[in-house]
Amino acid sequence: MDEKAFGWFWLYKFLAVIGALAEKASTMLELLRLGTERFEFSVWCNDITKRQQVYQTMLANRRKAAHSIQTLTGQSSFNFTEVTTTESGLERKSIIRFDPVLMLREPVLIKGKKVSDAGSQLLDLLLDEPLFFENIQYQFEWIFFDAVEDAYLTHRSALLNDGFRFAKEKKGLIPARLTGTINTGNDVGWMKLPLEYIVDGKVVKSSIAFEVLPTKMDLHHDLPAMYRVIDKNFPLWRFGLAGKTGQDASKGKHRGNFPLMWLANFSQMRVRFEKGLKVIAQAPHSRLQTHEMYTRADRLKGRILHKLGVKVLEDIANGRYDRRYKVSKKRLDVNTPENRFIKNVILECKKKLSKFEKKIRNHNQKTENKQRVSEAFISELGQWQQPLQKMLEQGFLKDVGRFAGLNGESLVLQQKTGYSEVYKVWNELRFYLDAFANQTEISMKSVAEIYEIWCFLTLKQILEEQLGFKISCSKKQVLKLNNFFEYQFKDGLAGAFEFERGDGLRARLAHEPKFTKNSGDIRTFVVNQEPDIVLEVTFPWPSKKSFVWLFDAKYRIKSDQSETEDVEKTDFVPDDAINQMHRYRDALIRISKSYKSRPVFGAFALYPGYFDQESTQNPYQEAITEIGIGAFALLPNMAGGSDGNIWLLEFLKDQIGGNPAKGVNNLEALSDQLYMQEAARIPYSGMQQSLYQDLIMTAALGAEEGRAKEYFEAFEKGTAKWFHLPEKTFLSEYKQHIINEILYLALADTPEENPGFKKINKLWPIKKVSLVARSDINVEQAGKLVFKNELYYLFELGKPLYLKFSVNGIKNSPYRATMKLTTLGKLEKTRIFSELGTVYPEAVVG
Repeated sequence: MDEKAFGWFWLYKFLAVIGALAEKASTMLELLRLGTERFEFSVWCNDITKRQQVYQTMLANRRKAAHSIQTLTGQSSFNFTEVTTTESGLERKSIIRFDPVLMLREPVLIKGKKVSDAGSQLLDLLLDEPLFFENIQYQFEWIFFDAVEDAYLTHRSALLNDGFRFAKEKKGLIPARLTGTINTGNDVGWMKLPLEYIVDGKVVKSSIAFEVLPTKMDLHHDLPAMYRVIDKNFPLWRFGLAGKTGQDASKGKHRGNFPLMWLANFSQMRVRFEKGLKVIAQAPHSRLQTHEMYTRADRLKGRILHKLGVKVLEDIANGRYDRRYKVSKKRLDVNTPENRFIKNVILECKKKLSKFEKKIRNHNQKTENKQRVSEAFISELGQWQQPLQKMLEQGFLKDVGRFAGLNGESLVLQQKTGYSEVYKVWNELRFYLDAFANQTEISMKSVAEIYEIWCFLTLKQILEEQLGFKISCSKKQVLKLNNFFEYQFKDGLAGAFEFERGDGLRARLAHEPKFTKNSGDIRTFVVNQEPDIVLEVTFPWPSKKSFVWLFDAKYRIKSDQSETEDVEKTDFVPDDAINQMHRYRDALIRISKSYKSRPVFGAFALYPGYFDQESTQNPYQEAITEIGIGAFALLPNMAGGSDGNIWLLEFLKDQIGGNPAKGVNNLEALSDQLYMQEAARIPYSGMQQSLYQDLIMTAALGAEEGRAKEYFEAFEKGTAKWFHLPEKTFLSEYKQHIINEILYLALADTPEENPGFKKINKLWPIKKVSLVARSDINVEQAGKLVFKNELYYLFELGKPLYLKFSVNGIKNSPYRATMKLTTLGKLEKTRIFSELGTVYPEAVVG
C-alpha cells in the first residue's frame, strides 16, 4: 500500500472515530476487527452479553447433567467438538475460519481486546466466548486499502448477497468499502461469507466462516438428535439449497438419488476431481492390444509367419494377385475399460451440473418468482463444467468407446496416479458421503422448522413407545422435489397417523390440519385456524367420547423480564405463544346434530426450555391444571432416556392412561376423569356445567330420635321442602364440585312393615343448595333445632317423582353406606340397593 493510500485510510479512520463519538448513545458495539495488507474487516451488532450468558448457562447445565450421567453409568453420552479444560470445567470454543490465510497488519481485536498480534498469519481464530447467535442482526464491513473496482459476496443465497452494498473510493479521501447487514434469524450452523473484489482487473477471493449458535439448545447435541428422528421418518427433508447457513453437526446415512446432496459433495471435492483429470490428460493409461487387418501381398512388411508365407506363394503361383491376407499386430491403445470409466464419470458429472444450472436459472428468471439463488452461484455452476468440457475435448478421449461396466477390480483405478483420485471421488459422490466437511455448502431448513417437525414426531414416538399405541393407518405425505431440488411436504403437511391400543382406545395425530368454516365436525366460524399438532383420542363403545388436545411448537424463549417470572433463571415460553393457545381453544367448535360444543380439552405450547424434569415442576403446571392452557418444555434427552419429555409424557398418561401391557386402564374412569378436571368444568358466568343430565345421589333420612313427627310425615306424603347433610359427611365421600352437579336426591325412609331397613320410592328434584351453619337451620327444615356452628348443605326440594318400583334393602347404618352416585336409568332397573350401579368413580374421595 503506497503512502497516499495509507494517509487517506487513516483520515477515513479518524472521521469514523468522530462519527462513532457522535453516536455514542447508539447500542451498536464492535465485536471483531482485524487488518490485513489489503483490507480491514470489522463486525458490529447490539450488545450480546445477555445472549452469551444464557448460552454459557445452558452449557453449564448440560455439563452438569452430562457429569451426573457419567457418574451413574461410567460413560459419557455428551460429546463436545471443540473443548478445552478451564477452572470451570469443560468449555466449548467457537472458531472463525479464514480462507486463504490472512497476513495480519494490525492486531485482531475482540470487543476491543487484543487476541492476536500484528505480523502473524491467521487461518483459524479461536474465541474465548461465542459471538454469533441466532435472531441477531450483524453489520459487516470491509474497508479496502487498494484501488478496488468492485466488491461483492458470492453466497448461494441471493437475499444474503443483496444485503451488501459496495461504495467506491471518493476522490482519494474515503476508501472503497463493502458494507452490509445479516439477520441470522432461525438459521443456525456454519455461515460462510465468500468475498470477491477486483483489483487491476483481477479477481481476488477471500472468505470468512463462523458458526451461528442457538442460545437455548446445544447445536452439537440437540440438533443431531432431532435429525435422527426426522431422517427416520422423512429422509432428506431437512436439507436446503440456498439457506444462509450449513451445518456439520450431522452425519447423513442416506444413499439414493438426492441431487442436492450430490451437488453439496461435488462442490467440496471438485478440486481433487479436476486435479486427477489433469494428471490423466497428461499421461492417459494405455495397453498393448491386438489389432487385426487385411492387406495385399505387396504391402506386407516385416517378418512374415511361415504359414502365411506359404499361402502367399501358392496364391501368386495360381495368379491370385488381388487377394488380401489377415495380419495381427499389437500396439498401445487408450480405449481401455479404465478410460471408458473416466469418460463416463465426466459425462455424468457434466450432465448433473448442467441440469442443476438450467433448472435453477429458468426458475430464477420467472417474473412471478422472487430470486432466491444468487447469480454468482449459478455462474459458478457454469464454471464447474468448463474443466469437464475441456477434458472431453482431449484427443485421446475421442477414441474411447462407451462404458459398459467393469468386469472386475482394476488396479489402474485403485493405484495409478490421477485415476485413483477420480475413482475415490466418484465413489464418495455415488454414496453421497457418510460424513460432511466442516464447511459443507449444504444448507438445512431453519431450526424452527426442524423443531416443529421433531415435536410432532416426538409425540408420535411417545404414543408408540410409552403409551402402547400401534399405527393402524398412516397418511404420511410423500416428499417431493421442488424447483430448487429440495424435498418438501405437499401443501406443507407432514400427514397424519392413526393409532389403536389394546384396550380399545383410538388416537389420531395430525400435523398442521386446517380448520375452516367448511370443515367437518370441528370447524371455525370466522378465521381459519392451523395449529401445528392435533391429538384426538376416541374412547371405545359404548362411550365413543372424543377428546382433542392441541400443541404448537415454538422455537422461542421468553426474554422480557416480568414481575412474576425471572427469565434469567427459568426458561419460559413467550407470552404471545400462550395467547395463541387461548385463541385455538376458543376458535374451534364441534357441531353434532346442530349441537355446538368445545372439543379442545387443552392447548399447549412446546418450547426448547431446559429443566431437570425429574426433580423440578413444570412452571406452567398450575395453569395446565386450572384452565387447560400452558406449555411443556421439550428437548432431546441427554442419555437416550426420556429426560427431555417427562412432563409431556406424564401429562398424557394422566389424560389417556399408560401402556396396557404394564397395567390395566379403567377407560370409563379415565373418560369421567377428563370431564372432572377443573379446566373442563369452567362454565360461563351464571351457568353450571355437568357431565350427567340425571345425576342422582342416594342418602338416608336422619335418625328419628328427637325430631318432630311432622318432619318424617312430610317425606312420606311427598310434601317435604328441605333436606340437610353435614358438609364433612359429604366431603368424606365425594369431591366438593359434585354438589353442584347433583340434580336429584333419592332419599330412603323407614317403611312401617320393615323397620330394620329403609327403602327408596321417590326422587326429589333439587331446586337449590346452600351451605349454612347448623344453628341457622330451623325445625321445619331439619325436624329439630341444634345450636352448633358446624356447616351443613341445605337442599331446597321440588315436588317428588314416584318410582314404579321401590329400591329396598337399605341398612340403617353406617350412614355413609347409604350414599351413592347413580343415574335415573340405573335406579329404575334396580330392586335391591346393594345391586345399584354407580357412576362418577373419579368423584369418590380416595
